[in-house]
Amino acid sequence: MITLPKLSLAAVAAVSLVLLPGCGFHLRAGVELPAVLETTYLQSKALYSGIATELRLELTSAGADLTDQRDAATGVVNILNERSQRRVLSVGSAGRASEYELFEEVSFVLEDPQGNVLLEPQTLRMTRDLVFDDTQLLGKVSEAEVIRRQMQRDLARQIITRITVGMRQR
Repeated sequence: MITLPKLSLAAVAAVSLVLLPGCGFHLRAGVELPAVLETTYLQSKALYSGIATELRLELTSAGADLTDQRDAATGVVNILNERSQRRVLSVGSAGRASEYELFEEVSFVLEDPQGNVLLEPQTLRMTRDLVFDDTQLLGKVSEAEVIRRQMQRDLARQIITRITVGMRQR
């Protein structure tokens, strides 16, 4: 038997599904990779950590084939430089840091397998603030790592977006 609360909940859900697209909301579609990234060779000093790891995941989920042979690639994403920093933004009354700024930076270039530059070197930066509480030390350290990983993932997506847009303009 259907009760009134269940019926009204279903009605609200149905109306929401109908009205939601009207306000401009839509799920993020998958990334459409340019032909140059169909078979990608990823070059980096730290190939299995940081932004390179996130870029590998993003490329794979977007449908790119990653190769470990430069000559077999349609494009080479070369991560020239990667930098992570943390700086104190504010200090509490006890003289301890109470807020930090997390900073991630990556420089990359897109090349063909022969080393010809397809997209000039670019640098992307991202910062996030982290309120720090000494009484929750373990939780805040974990939170900082989660934020840093999210920043790296966002930078990896931005690299793919920059390459996609840059290749359309050629």
